[in-house]
Amino acid sequence: MDIFQLHELTDDMMKLSHDTFYNFLEITLNKDLCELFRIQAIRDMSSLSSISVDELIQILNFDVVELNYLKKALGFVSVDGNFHLRLGFQNLLERLFSLVKSKKNSSVKSLQLTHNQIEDDILRQLTELWKHSFSSSNEYNIPIVIPWIKNIFDNFKKSKNKFSYDNHIQQFALLLLILGGRNCYEFLRLNLPGALPHISNIESLMRNQEARIIECKFQFKLLKEYSQSNNCSYVFASEDCTSSVCRIDYDAQINSFIGLSSPLIDGVPKPTFFRTDNFEELKMWFEKYNKSKLINLHMIQSVVSSAPPFILSTYGSDNKVTATDILKRWLYIHNQCSVQGVRVIGFSTDGDARYLRAMRLCSRFFAELPNLNLFKHNDNFHIKIPDQWSWFLMKEQQLLLFVQDSTHIATKFRNRLLSDVASMKMGDFSIDIQHLMNLIALKNKIDHNLIKCDVCPKDRQNFASCRRISSDLVLNLLNKNKNCKGTFIYLSLLHSIITGLIDKPTTIEQRLYHIWTVVFTCRFWWAWIQNLKIKDISEDDNSDLIQKRKANSFITKPTFWCIEINAHTLLYMILLVINNKLPIDALNTYLFNSQGCENTFRIARALSGPYSSNNNFTVKSFIKRCEKISIIDSIKSHKGQVDNYICKFPQHHKTVKEIHNYSINRIKQLDLTESDIEEIIKNAFESAKQYVTMVNMTKLLINKNIYTLPELSRFIKMNISKSSSKVIDYTEGIDFDKDSDEDESDNDENNSELLDDDDRLSTNGTDDEDDEGNIVTSLSDVERHNFQGCRIYNKINPQNINKYFRIRIGSSVKYLHKQTACWLLTDTKNRLSSDRLERVKKSEQQH
Repeated sequence: MDIFQLHELTDDMMKLSHDTFYNFLEITLNKDLCELFRIQAIRDMSSLSSISVDELIQILNFDVVELNYLKKALGFVSVDGNFHLRLGFQNLLERLFSLVKSKKNSSVKSLQLTHNQIEDDILRQLTELWKHSFSSSNEYNIPIVIPWIKNIFDNFKKSKNKFSYDNHIQQFALLLLILGGRNCYEFLRLNLPGALPHISNIESLMRNQEARIIECKFQFKLLKEYSQSNNCSYVFASEDCTSSVCRIDYDAQINSFIGLSSPLIDGVPKPTFFRTDNFEELKMWFEKYNKSKLINLHMIQSVVSSAPPFILSTYGSDNKVTATDILKRWLYIHNQCSVQGVRVIGFSTDGDARYLRAMRLCSRFFAELPNLNLFKHNDNFHIKIPDQWSWFLMKEQQLLLFVQDSTHIATKFRNRLLSDVASMKMGDFSIDIQHLMNLIALKNKIDHNLIKCDVCPKDRQNFASCRRISSDLVLNLLNKNKNCKGTFIYLSLLHSIITGLIDKPTTIEQRLYHIWTVVFTCRFWWAWIQNLKIKDISEDDNSDLIQKRKANSFITKPTFWCIEINAHTLLYMILLVINNKLPIDALNTYLFNSQGCENTFRIARALSGPYSSNNNFTVKSFIKRCEKISIIDSIKSHKGQVDNYICKFPQHHKTVKEIHNYSINRIKQLDLTESDIEEIIKNAFESAKQYVTMVNMTKLLINKNIYTLPELSRFIKMNISKSSSKVIDYTEGIDFDKDSDEDESDNDENNSELLDDDDRLSTNGTDDEDDEGNIVTSLSDVERHNFQGCRIYNKINPQNINKYFRIRIGSSVKYLHKQTACWLLTDTKNRLSSDRLERVKKSEQQH
């Protein structure tokens, strides 16, 4: 067989080795060339792809006696001793090598094509399997696991240092890091090679997100994007605070100190106020300004039920704020949101007395602001209240609407029942926690579902207990006992508060009925107490003691005002929807509370990780956690959309059930009219009269002419207007037309990168000379010369100059890192209990 007759080598030929290989060479070449291969110890066909003809015959250039016969057979030796291969033999060898290399290359290409085909087949089959499996459902979106597998295949073709990841994989990895923590992420990354980027790359990606939060800065521009993503410009704002670890930290990203309470300007904290390059100024701040004991959080909730909440701003606070400051801040938020095309319907808080006062002032609910014009702009709400609605006490014109957090109202209602001070009485019957204790002691738990902590006054925020003590099981048992009528009515009111303000499935008609039943019952109750003669009082006419006794017989004033405000706001919003001044989604009133803030606090504590026992945070660490929460909420606001793929987030089974139940009776249109509302109010009033009759309050109320709806309304309006409950504030006008501070610190964000302090050494550093007039503070009492373990250096990288103070120790100038300066000036260590109950108690002491 002639080698030139072969067009290509077969797969079997490429596998030839040893004797079969040499036999092939003798047939296709000749014995002498075959012998040359034996001498060179070339034993298989596949190895020929890596050698050349010159390399094969190179041994014949040496003066080897044993090879003289082979030299004569294959070529010639010149005078200079060099061997020259015969041209014919050279052509044979080149042809052989060419065939081998061609076959080798085609095999590699074929293998590559096979691998690519296998990848394509796997991805195609996975996609088809997914579509087939969910062909009967509404889930047609391709899960992110399929492009994830494709990305892994692509990385397997590269060296480890050249791994790359598509944008949706990076976003998925970012979510995984936030939700699972560092340990979970690293475990998956190490055990799934090529699947996840290095954690440092993800942390860098996190810093580059738009969800960057700066203390005291309100994110109005991002709020506009949030509003556009939900296709709704109507939002409700909420505000709340929680305890924090009192510690001052340095934030290198914005070159500012965090943990001191920023001064308020028109109620708004000034961002990046604590920024300095002077150590003495920092020392003065430590002495002059209060540390932040609380963290204030502002949230925005779209009226669209599917939209997640949005973090507007957060900052540390010393809790030294007045109702006027709060009102000014709300007006500022409303004004700046309007600039972005977003209409803030109103605000919700947790029932704090200062927030309640600010709400009443702004809504003029038995309160006056004689020196402040709230309606100089044309964006206020206005409805026409029918003349016969004497029971509706809110003004027709409102700039903002207000809702006290319904969960806090419920817990306040429960706490009053558990109070040692209060001795509530309704007609001839007392309202006593002993009635519930008797149920627990005498009845089987299956009959009432109560536990001892339900009647424990220590946990003042136990909302689950509110549901249990006002359940149908408990109410039925109390109703059977004639001596428990007062407690029965009281807990029935608590049940109506939960049904009317908190439960999602409740229809809008039921909400109106339940909350106004509570309002009218409380009005009857208060009117009865005001006209009640106290028999046990001493002969001296002690009016203060009488008023105190009457006050202890009723719910607290803040609770009473919270119920009134919420009931009026609910009805006002219904009227706005009826008049097409608000969208139908504005009736999702269960969303309008401060529970979004509470939930953010809980999530932030949960982000501590499974291996951390510390679930509390400083102001700085809370801000960083809020950035992570904002990233998740941002993706949720786009319905989990990441490029062309959907990320699904876990939900508690109770939340899923609530969403399912609500979706059945979701508000799609409102068929209510003013006549329908009047009928609902009439039914609510009749229910209140039934409660009044049960406890024998009717006789006194009839005698005092306050038993009919007009009479009761007239009495309430007249007596509250005359009482000390009316608020008058002489705050003067506020100018919010000046430019916003939104962009004030934009240039400061990029002043410094997150560079490692290990790059501190630089030959460009200076020792003794003051550069650019920076003040050098002398620490004359320092005796230490070796500062290992402290970030005090002789030289630093000029790029990091903003992170350091220039100080003089002895005769030399050194650089003190600003975080180390915080440590140097801190002489106490604040601790915060990890137990929620203890933390709440401490927070209440700070209010």
